[in-house]
Amino acid sequence: MRDWAIEQFEIPQRTVLNRKVPKKTFFSQGDLSKKEKELFTSQIEAIYLLSVMNQQSMNIAPYQSEEHHYAEVVWIYVQLRTNEHVTRIIQAIHKSIPNPVVLITESHEQEWLLSTCHKRLNKNDPTKVVMDEPLLTEWFDPKSTNNSYERLLNALKCSNQSFVDLFKFYDDLNKWIRCTPIIEWIDCYPTESEKRDQIISRVNEVNMKKSQLEELKQKQTKVLDFGTKMELHMEMKQMESNIESLLSELKELCN
Repeated sequence: MRDWAIEQFEIPQRTVLNRKVPKKTFFSQGDLSKKEKELFTSQIEAIYLLSVMNQQSMNIAPYQSEEHHYAEVVWIYVQLRTNEHVTRIIQAIHKSIPNPVVLITESHEQEWLLSTCHKRLNKNDPTKVVMDEPLLTEWFDPKSTNNSYERLLNALKCSNQSFVDLFKFYDDLNKWIRCTPIIEWIDCYPTESEKRDQIISRVNEVNMKKSQLEELKQKQTKVLDFGTKMELHMEMKQMESNIESLLSELKELCN
């Protein structure tokens, strides 16, 4: 599947390494906890460095600002033994590598979970980075005929990203991953990058309202007064209606 991934994402051949990386390499670089090291040992079958993209290998400019320093984009391929604790494993891998990582995680059933994570310079120590919350797709069969996931894989092809500099290149990939929740919500995925920011904005709104709806549900279970329960019920119905409206907007943006 690794060779297929390189071909699928159109990773430039001059950037390809596709070599196995010892797990212990991550222990020293990532300041991993004892539990994280145990997860690497027990849950990960193998880790591969698929590609290193930089100015030398790809003729794409590095990016430097007060907040970011992107000199390389690294593609990592991880084969798991089980899908347990996958979120924590992914966080540990991103934490272990100071450069931005495109992470392809393969399950024992040969399904994929993709992840990206922006990293910022530590204002107190510019030699260190602070990572954002990693973005994760759902597990999916990369060779399925599901139109939405076919669109996702096509959107993530290297040739479809911005080549202005490494930050914009990685940010493009990151934004496509940000759009993936709509696949589970409405079985749809955008094809036009011009609509991507609008879609991300709606995704953020839906997530916020889903969180608020869950809070209302929990609050209702603790209330004894019938009148208050009915008020909360009406609020929940309105919130559900708002979510449906946003999902309708997302469908239109995908068409």
